[in-house]
Amino acid sequence: MTTEQEKIAQILGDARDALLQVTAERDAAVGRASASETKLASVAQRLEVEKTAAVMVDKGLAADLDELIPELEKAAEEGRLPVIQEAVKMAAPSSGSFHINHDEARTGGSSSDLERYLVGEVG
Repeated sequence: MTTEQEKIAQILGDARDALLQVTAERDAAVGRASASETKLASVAQRLEVEKTAAVMVDKGLAADLDELIPELEKAAEEGRLPVIQEAVKMAAPSSGSFHINHDEARTGGSSSDLERYLVGEVG
């Protein structure tokens, strides 16, 4: 009967070894999946930051993409990127600067009362 008990002990030992090996493989796979998810989230966040920065530059809300992207990445790390994105959506495009040609208004060119009022000639 000792041979039968030895066989059982051998089977149980082999099962333990197999379980330890499968557990180690599972833990390694979970670690790789977690690292992949983290990297994917990082890439997705970077894309959102770049997209937001591009919209901000297009709307004239910022001038330099190289300075804006690190600022937005920091805001994203702090969880503020969605708020910034909503604000950018609501912001009207900036035309840069608004100039009135004062020389033309003073010469009395074809200006309307509104143009003269805006320039400061009326009122």
